[in-house]
Amino acid sequence: MSHPRHEPDPSPPGAVPPVVPAQDLTVDLVGTPFAAALRWAVHALVYLLIALAAGLALAPPSSSADLLLVALLVVLASVYSIGARRALRHSPSPRGSWWALGYLVPTVLVWAATLVLDPGTVWIAFGLDFAVLYALPTAGGVIALIAVTVLAVLGYGGRDGSPSAGEIVGPVVGALVALAVVLTVRALQREVDRRTRLARELAEARDLIAEQTRTAATAAERDRIARELHDTVAQSSLSIQLLLDAADGALHREDPAEAGRLLAEARAAARRTSMQTRRFVDDAEPELPTPAALHAELERIVARGAAEGDLDLRLRDELLTDPACPMLPRSLSRALARLTENLVANVVRHADARQAVVTVSLQGDAVLLDVVDHGRGFDLAAEGFGLRSARARAASVGGTLLVESAPGDGTAVQVSLPLPQDTPIPGAPTGSTRPQEDR
Repeated sequence: MSHPRHEPDPSPPGAVPPVVPAQDLTVDLVGTPFAAALRWAVHALVYLLIALAAGLALAPPSSSADLLLVALLVVLASVYSIGARRALRHSPSPRGSWWALGYLVPTVLVWAATLVLDPGTVWIAFGLDFAVLYALPTAGGVIALIAVTVLAVLGYGGRDGSPSAGEIVGPVVGALVALAVVLTVRALQREVDRRTRLARELAEARDLIAEQTRTAATAAERDRIARELHDTVAQSSLSIQLLLDAADGALHREDPAEAGRLLAEARAAARRTSMQTRRFVDDAEPELPTPAALHAELERIVARGAAEGDLDLRLRDELLTDPACPMLPRSLSRALARLTENLVANVVRHADARQAVVTVSLQGDAVLLDVVDHGRGFDLAAEGFGLRSARARAASVGGTLLVESAPGDGTAVQVSLPLPQDTPIPGAPTGSTRPQEDR
């Protein structure tokens, strides 16, 4: 028998989606609009205060000292701008990096030089407060903030001796405001990071589930196609082969009448194969609307199997011939017909039996299909695709399939197909139905 090939699923069902490392997500998060907006807001504040200081220095009347101050402010802006870009390339974490010291130290030193020329540049300290807190890790940012505040107090208030209370309070309050804002923003950034990470993990899990669903659907459809081909087209093809072999034997026996009859049956089987193929392509099953129609279909299958296998194959229908037999669901009727066709074909093809019996009966709340032959039997460990296909078809309507066999002892197959709830049970007291499940 042929066996369908299945591609291995690289992601087994139930697998836990891989978690993206936090550090990788942190690198990605620096490009988020929130982090970029914070970075540019800090830079804009520093540049604005530098430009304001330069504008005041250039206001008439200006002196050579004012021009020198403007030159230092240009150097200050250049050092800050170039250093910030390089630090961003080295370590783009929104939580700050020690790489920023490479440009913040020169920036603060140049700013301290401007304080010597003009204490009015003390207002740049407010921008630097944000810059050091944002660019450095929290501990380093706080230390740098203290250093900037001390320079601001000494540069602005210490030029005439001891700074006054107001000259101390101003830079300190500015530093505290910057610290509160940056700590709040850092908390918001952590929340944004957490939610972004969660969203990406959920997206990856969704993609993984979608891929597993597609893989499972593909495998299920492949199994369904293999099962349908095995139960319909393959069985009809076998019938044609057996009939043609028999016709060839009749010709060798010089019995043209028998050969003609067998060829006519082969043609009929070929027409059935064509109809089955069209029905398979159109995804349409034969309608079996009543127990009588289903019984007739089973009789046809058994009669065809008996003719093709040249064996005594009988049908014992204890259910469908009962006038009280209820209407069976379409899915159960079709499954019963296809299972009978499958199991009869197995007997014809593999059992090498002279006698076989197909029995349809009711036991409790389940329809039983028994196919028993007195053929050569087989080792249950060597179960082929035909039985596996039958078991899968039974399971598709909630049923089970049991096999008893041994080499030389024949084979017995029993399929149990449960009736749906509220189905009248023949032979039971009036009004009796299949009991509903406890809830």
